[in-house]
Amino acid sequence: MSNIPRVSLEDTYTLLQLMRETALMKGRQAQAEKLNPVTEQMRTLVENSRKTDQAAVPLSQPSAGILGQADFQQLLEVSRNRPMTQPPGSPAGDPTERNRMIAAMASAQMSEVDIARQLGMTREEVRLVLSVQQRSNPAGNGGYVR
Repeated sequence: MSNIPRVSLEDTYTLLQLMRETALMKGRQAQAEKLNPVTEQMRTLVENSRKTDQAAVPLSQPSAGILGQADFQQLLEVSRNRPMTQPPGSPAGDPTERNRMIAAMASAQMSEVDIARQLGMTREEVRLVLSVQQRSNPAGNGGYVR
């Protein structure tokens, strides 16, 4: 039943209720009695579907800001799945890779403080890398926010 969209379940439930009420209005008591258990079972399915959807909503809603964007989440997932070669908090072993990571985070509008915190560096180190990259790339491709 989990493959059935909730809207379809709700529409079917509404239709069953209408059929039952119509039968009652036309004096077809036997037909309405036959629809009672089906309607109740459908109501239970709809309620369970709503509970399942409500429980899943907080997990699927991204957090606000740059940290909630899909591309940043993908980058974060890749970094989590990469085997650790250094202790946590130490900057990447390859300076080129570390500098690329700093540039990517800065272009994603992360502040110097957040970048430094994420990479286990000082703010001055991050500022130095960004300054060098900005001078070597004056066209504005390496812009960042302080």
